[in-house]
Amino acid sequence: MARGIALLGPDIDHRTSLEVMLQGRRPTSWVPDSGSWMSSQGVGNWTRSLQRVGRFTGTFLPAYLRGVEQAVSASCADTLVAYWGTEPLADLIGIKRRMPGLKLVLMVLCYPVALDAMGVARQNWMMKRACSVLDGVLFPDLAMRDHFLNAGLIDARLPAMVLPPCWTGAFQSAQAQPQGRADPNLIFIGRTDLSSRTIHAADDLRPLMLEMLQAGVELHHATSPETTDGHPLRKPFSPLSQPELIRKMASHDASLIAYNLSACEDATRFELTVPDRLISSVAAGVPVALPAKGYSGSRQYLGSDHPVYSFDSGAHLMSMLRDRSRVAEMRARAWACRERFAAERHGPALASFLESLS
Repeated sequence: MARGIALLGPDIDHRTSLEVMLQGRRPTSWVPDSGSWMSSQGVGNWTRSLQRVGRFTGTFLPAYLRGVEQAVSASCADTLVAYWGTEPLADLIGIKRRMPGLKLVLMVLCYPVALDAMGVARQNWMMKRACSVLDGVLFPDLAMRDHFLNAGLIDARLPAMVLPPCWTGAFQSAQAQPQGRADPNLIFIGRTDLSSRTIHAADDLRPLMLEMLQAGVELHHATSPETTDGHPLRKPFSPLSQPELIRKMASHDASLIAYNLSACEDATRFELTVPDRLISSVAAGVPVALPAKGYSGSRQYLGSDHPVYSFDSGAHLMSMLRDRSRVAEMRARAWACRERFAAERHGPALASFLESLS
């Protein structure tokens, strides 16, 4: 049987993208990270306490590690690719301890996760420990790679590549580009449910939303009690699946990519990370509206081809969206860029990199 690749992380769209990239090249299997595993198993407080300790020492939950080992063995995997934030870091240490011959690769999608100096320092400590057991790293952009090197999180000799995160091409619309809207408009697909326990201060974009509305921009976003104010230019919509959302986005002037950075003690995360909302925007073939300052990782990800509205204020963005002929040209360019942002396109490079680690 051909040597396989095991994927470790939550059951999210990034898992599907990795499977699509490797389809037909290396057999893949999937195992959940320990946090996802505990949620599915309904474990008790004692197990959760053990896992909290394991965040610093490396995961040592016997049942979980035994399941990972069995899955790796059944799929004849010689390499494991872990993904998403800081969740798999302790797992990587525990897995290496149990399976020292297994090649470990971290796909850095979101880092750091913390928004305060103390939290970032703690995560840097965890990342350094995890990177000491890695055989390779996948970065979403050059800004993230350079940060890891400059901060001393990885050894410069550790094999690494930049792998732009993308959704599978199946998420992209197979239809012709839809007709644009008549009036200046934006779609925002970020969090608006501000009462959720998983929300953080950077998700509260209400000040910028109000600035856009006051400038005369029609604003479309997911409905929530916190953003229901009856403003005539606010156009809330019900939750949609990822493919439905991507199809909906294509008729808009631009997708607003922004966070409330003033609410963050440390905004490094947003400087380096390529957020999922941006991945969905390029898959939709819609231009992107980005604040003029910051977000270097997102700008590198977009490159010079994908059209971007770089704005200083709501009024500034509105002045650009008033030029409807330019908006039409920008939309056409964004639609033409979609092929570059399909996971399948990056499969050969990923497979080659993983093969080089053997």
